Amino acid sequence: MKYLLVVGFACDVYRQEPRARIFFGDKLIDEFLIQHHIDTLTTATGNFSRQLLQPHSLNEILNKKIKSLPPLRFYEIEIGTTRDQTELRIEIENSDSNNTNGFITASTLIKIQVCYFFPLHQKLLLRLTEIRNKNRSTQKYAWYRLYKNYIFDLITNGLCWQGKNGQIVGSDRHNLVEYALGGDGVFTCELVKKYQILINKPTKSNRYNFDNRLIRYFLNKYKHENQRNTD
Repeated sequence: MKYLLVVGFACDVYRQEPRARIFFGDKLIDEFLIQHHIDTLTTATGNFSRQLLQPHSLNEILNKKIKSLPPLRFYEIEIGTTRDQTELRIEIENSDSNNTNGFITASTLIKIQVCYFFPLHQKLLLRLTEIRNKNRSTQKYAWYRLYKNYIFDLITNGLCWQGKNGQIVGSDRHNLVEYALGGDGVFTCELVKKYQILINKPTKSNRYNFDNRLIRYFLNKYKHENQRNTD
């Protein structure tokens, strides 16, 4: 089955762009320098959460989020149906700082703000959406409000940062989208087979959630990028 991996970083470059290497299992799928990009996503999403007396439509929130996304990288990955688990790993080389005798006052900082992994299978995505919507319209809706349990979005569920300096940041400890990280380290996420596909390991029972509108945006943008690259 084919999957799509979507990755995007915000980065405040001090002097030198950090280097990223993306591995899927033991296979290196890309190596690149993370370019400078001001974080506008944190501010955009924070404004909505603070404006409790001025409710916004879901489309308005999505459009604002899309406009604030960092530059995106897309990877089409084909995985055999017999594989039951694997690991996504993003190694970061980022030693750019003015470290003097253990004191640092300036350094290059990154934020991983997009890390989605989902099947390139329209019928399957539609079926998962139908099942989710059916469950949300029943007595199970309260469960969905209590436990997000997002699949496909690795940042909200599963992705963890381990810095060489001993720093550990994960979705169960901090909001990884907003967390500025410096120094060398690695992002990892365990992927397991569930619903006959590889997804981030669920944290709660068998119910799940995902933003199908954002998934459609990624798919459309990926198709557009592919068409532009083959012109």
